[in-house]
Amino acid sequence: MKQFSKKIRGIGLIQLNNSFLMFCLLLIAAFYGCRKDFQFDKVKNLSWNPDFAVPLVNDTITLRKILTQGHAGDNLKIDESGDISILYYFNSDAFRLRPADLIRLSPASFAFQHQISQVEQETLGISDLILPPVTFNLPLVINNPQITVTKLTVKVGSIMVRTSHTFSNSGSLTTTFLNATKNGLPFSFKVEPFSDGPKETKIDISGVTFDLSSSPNVLSAKVEGVLKQSGEPVAGDQMRADFEVAIDTIGWFEGYLGQQTFDNLKDTVDVRVFNNAYTLGEVYFMDPQDSITIVNSIGVPAEITIEKMVAINDASGTSLDIANRLGSGSVLPVPSPLITSTLPAISTLAHTNANTGNAMNDFFNVKPDHVAFQVKTVINPAGNRNNFFSDTSSFFGDLRVKLPLWGHFDHLTFQDTFDLVINKPEELEHLEFRTDISNGLPLTALMQIYFTDENYNKKDSLAGDDMILIREAPVDPSTYLPYPDQYGVKDTTYILNTQRMLNLQNVKKMLVKAVLNSADNGHADVKLRASQALKLNFSARAKLRKTIETGK
Repeated sequence: MKQFSKKIRGIGLIQLNNSFLMFCLLLIAAFYGCRKDFQFDKVKNLSWNPDFAVPLVNDTITLRKILTQGHAGDNLKIDESGDISILYYFNSDAFRLRPADLIRLSPASFAFQHQISQVEQETLGISDLILPPVTFNLPLVINNPQITVTKLTVKVGSIMVRTSHTFSNSGSLTTTFLNATKNGLPFSFKVEPFSDGPKETKIDISGVTFDLSSSPNVLSAKVEGVLKQSGEPVAGDQMRADFEVAIDTIGWFEGYLGQQTFDNLKDTVDVRVFNNAYTLGEVYFMDPQDSITIVNSIGVPAEITIEKMVAINDASGTSLDIANRLGSGSVLPVPSPLITSTLPAISTLAHTNANTGNAMNDFFNVKPDHVAFQVKTVINPAGNRNNFFSDTSSFFGDLRVKLPLWGHFDHLTFQDTFDLVINKPEELEHLEFRTDISNGLPLTALMQIYFTDENYNKKDSLAGDDMILIREAPVDPSTYLPYPDQYGVKDTTYILNTQRMLNLQNVKKMLVKAVLNSADNGHADVKLRASQALKLNFSARAKLRKTIETGK
């Protein structure tokens, strides 16, 4: 509870005094109504100094609250047992290869031309003229000469046909792509009629499958046509059709993608976990871990090599690259899924202190402000030639650095604010604050309560120049966890003298600050769980200078 109760918050002390007076008057009236023969002139004069108590703070400090203030709240991971880990760095798309990264096809073109002969003019005078087929072999223009395409389905693509004839005729040109199908039928299209001058026709080839197993990397097209009986064309007239085939997106690929290397897969992340502890104290993790998980639904085997894994501390200028200390853990073989599989192939590589010679501890002892990594990926490292993918296939790395909260900690800092309004401290004869604190964390707490104005300027503090020491919950050395139902308890009363009460003039806020440490000066190793908490209860008791006199 970050403020007085609804009935009390915002009520000045003088207002409480008047309310108390009204209560007394009502009480006297009630007695008078019950006992008409009561003789007030025989009652001895009494003076009362109103004395009242109010709750101030009822709060719980958990590791989630502390880490949220350290900008790590979204990075917390709590498993089913309640153990807490921090995903120091995580990126489900740390690096990714897409089909478009592996193969790119540039538009390819060919041209059909024909000049009308005298014989063909004479034929057209009495009948239709059949134009014999002409076959074109169209090599695919691929970004990598190692790539072999044996089967290709177009997701997005088109054929632009630009005609420029010197005559007009109601006939047509028919183009058939050999070994190509769409919806199970041979793929062909017509451009009609023949018209004098330039004309463009765009043909959608989405969904067309090219079977190139007999002629890899080569499209074959056959162009033929018919001219209708007419006085046009005449001998010497020209027909021309230029074809440009553009495959923008591949829907399905089979073939060989070559042995390609991608060495620009890198990222740098700012680290904000435990900022205050990194600045003021020490954080030591017993079991820091990282893992790289590759999810591969592209039909291509690969090999991942970690080239850099660098911790960078801006304040000290220190950096440490532990890539060369990962040993065999610097290389991750990634298998290809089967062409009939509906699930991707998944590979994981993990680094711990045990398999890196404590390199993970050294990495985090740098107290990095930034973590940088760079990986190199080689596909088909052994020359595998049975590759495939669909437009939904992907190859991506999930990089995670996990810090189980097991270790020793110094200067984990938490603070919170609560409303506190004391309008007329000069009317206070006596003011005391009572603390009732139960610590379920395996961490010692040094706490202070500051009284501030609305701009958080300090007016006084509860414990003066001292700190409130709250012992940690007793820890079982075999489990590093607090013993069940055992707590560090602090139950103390602080009395403010007259001078200190005057310091509370214009106080608007009460600021609670706690600095948490492992025992043994921050060097005892403990485990932190989600259920552990430091519970705070503060209350205040005040006595007014004004008196309420009866019998007058």
